[in-house]
Amino acid sequence: MLRAVRGVMAVGPLLALVSCGYLIPHHHQTVNVEALQGGAYRLDPEHASLLFKIDHLGFSQLVGRFDTIDALLDFDPADPEAGRLKVVIDPASIDLNLPEFEEDLRGASWFDIARYPEVRFESRTIEITGVNTGQLTGELTLRGTTKDVMLDVTFNGGGSNLITGRYTLGFAASGTIKRSDFGLGAYAPAVGDDVTLEIHAEFQRR
Repeated sequence: MLRAVRGVMAVGPLLALVSCGYLIPHHHQTVNVEALQGGAYRLDPEHASLLFKIDHLGFSQLVGRFDTIDALLDFDPADPEAGRLKVVIDPASIDLNLPEFEEDLRGASWFDIARYPEVRFESRTIEITGVNTGQLTGELTLRGTTKDVMLDVTFNGGGSNLITGRYTLGFAASGTIKRSDFGLGAYAPAVGDDVTLEIHAEFQRR
C-alpha cells in the first residue's frame, strides 16, 4: 500500500507538467514571411548553440561548441533578402569537455585569443530557396583572416514566445569551412581539415 501511494505521489507532478504542456499550442509560430514582425532582433543567448565537428583520425567526429555568442539581425518581411546579420563569437569560450586541450586551443599556436579575442561573421547576401529555406553568404573573420562562408539556413518560424512573451524568430543553419584557411591546419589531413558547423538560434525582437 505504501509503495502504491509513493508511486502516485511521484507520477502526480509529472502528469501536471504534461498537462501544462498541452495547454501551450505547439504550432503558434508561422513561416509565412509576410505575417512576421520586422525590425531589429538580438540573439537569445539561452537558446543558441554553435557546434563544430571535425573528423578525428577516421575513427570518430570530434564535437565541440562555443559557449559565448552575440548576434544582431535586421529583418524586413517585405524584403527578407535585404536582411543583415552580424555575429561575434568569443573563441575563449571553446568547449570540448577537455579542459587541458581547450587551454592549448586558446594559445598562440591555435586561436591565439590574446591577439584575436573575437571571431566575427557579417552577412553579405541572403537568397531565399524555399518556403522556409535559404542560403546565407557572408564574411568570416578568424585569426585576422577573412574568408567567404555559405550557410544553408532553415527558418523554423516566428511568433510570440508563450514562455518569455517576446516576439521570436527561430533558425537552424549548417555549413563547412576549412580550418587551414584560417591558419589552424595543424595535423591535417590525419585530423580533418573540413569543419562542419551546426547552428541553432532564437532571435528576440528588440
